[in-house]
Amino acid sequence: MKCTSFRVIKVRSFEDMTVAPSPALTLFTGPNGSGKTNLIEALSYASTGKSFRTGNDGEIIRLGQEEGTILVDFETGKTVQTIKIRLTRSQGKKIFLNDTAIRKKELVGLFRTVLFTPDELQLIKGAPQLRRRFMDMEISQVSPRYYEEFLRYSRAVQQRNSALKNAQATGRKPDLDMWDMQIAASASYLVKKRLETTKKMNKTVPAMEEQLTGSKESLVIRYIQQGSSSPRYDMEWFLEQLSQRREEDARFCHTSIGPHRDDLRFLLNGLDISAYGSQGQQRTAILSMKLSEMEFIREETGEYPVLLLDDIGSELDRERREALLSFLKKQEIQTLVTGTETMFEGGKVVEMGE
Repeated sequence: MKCTSFRVIKVRSFEDMTVAPSPALTLFTGPNGSGKTNLIEALSYASTGKSFRTGNDGEIIRLGQEEGTILVDFETGKTVQTIKIRLTRSQGKKIFLNDTAIRKKELVGLFRTVLFTPDELQLIKGAPQLRRRFMDMEISQVSPRYYEEFLRYSRAVQQRNSALKNAQATGRKPDLDMWDMQIAASASYLVKKRLETTKKMNKTVPAMEEQLTGSKESLVIRYIQQGSSSPRYDMEWFLEQLSQRREEDARFCHTSIGPHRDDLRFLLNGLDISAYGSQGQQRTAILSMKLSEMEFIREETGEYPVLLLDDIGSELDRERREALLSFLKKQEIQTLVTGTETMFEGGKVVEMGE
């Protein structure tokens, strides 16, 4: 998969800018505030339908304007397609594929990307929901059914929680059987897919870590399930757990078991990296995980996604950057990166002004 061209109109700091990236490496350079990250954000938005910087789409539209547009031409297989996202302050966003309107859930998985930013360090140090989101988006990009099941599961959990709140307010016993059945059915599928994905990533992530560190470190991902020392994904187990926790759930008006409560652990040479790893080791581990994600997407779809690297120079030393560049060149992965001109050599350079 390659991005052949993209254009931003009245987006962030841009009035109108078109970029034709190299099929290999494209480096955006320029002073702080020149809009380098804005371009990475626009490409990521065209992939996922959301910004990695803000939850408010209005912030993406250029100041003083009512609407903005992101257009991305990309090649998958031998087919070139166009994603157009029109953002408005009053009517939200509208998404088009080749001029045909589509829903956000149909967008995910069309233009596949993997993103690495300085904030990715929170995957290790931050809240569990960040790690779950990473896993969910990774699988959703290659499995439309997973994304559908994830949305169905999330709605069922919300409905169950609402039923618990209403019951507490009225003093009536909540009717949870229907929601428990829906949650258990979706949960069994989601956890099974997450475990399969973790297993596949663990076949490649140690090699990525060793490549970036000169075979000094080995990384393993472990899936942690709420309520079980050994992950389970059978529907009957979830139904039993939901039934056993009804009294507690009714008291706190939440659903205390399910994939929305699970987590990931990253073990470096057998130790939890969040507790024992240095900041440099944590950064390298996340990059290794992102490269493993790319391998996973390639295995599932037959194509590498586009790699988006924002301010990578501040995260990796020269030795690790060179190891990364060597890997990207060898695998012919299209990469768009922000930074300084001396950071990577041999790619297309796009200079950004003030």
